[in-house]
Amino acid sequence: MSADLKTVTEGRGGHGGTSDTPVTGDEATKVTAAVTAKDSAVTVTSVRKDPDGSYDVFGTKNGSQVRYDVSADLKTITAGTAGHGGGSGRGPRPSSSSSTGTN
Repeated sequence: MSADLKTVTEGRGGHGGTSDTPVTGDEATKVTAAVTAKDSAVTVTSVRKDPDGSYDVFGTKNGSQVRYDVSADLKTITAGTAGHGGGSGRGPRPSSSSSTGTN
């Protein structure tokens, strides 16, 4: 669902049922410009909007997949881990339990 609640797009599910909205047009152009201003070596391949209004930007850099988390105001851009699959795409989740090897 878009931040203005006017656009609803069914996403490709994932853990917890989170879905991002594909971003196109002027909005995608602005987000892409923000990312390439931070790192001109990135070629943006897709932009998705999270339910909180922030963005996930996917692309390539030097032949490798890259992802950036971009704040809704386009001012904070953080390198993430690449991955288009289900879930939030925010990289590995910490384990809820740890093994210490003491049995």
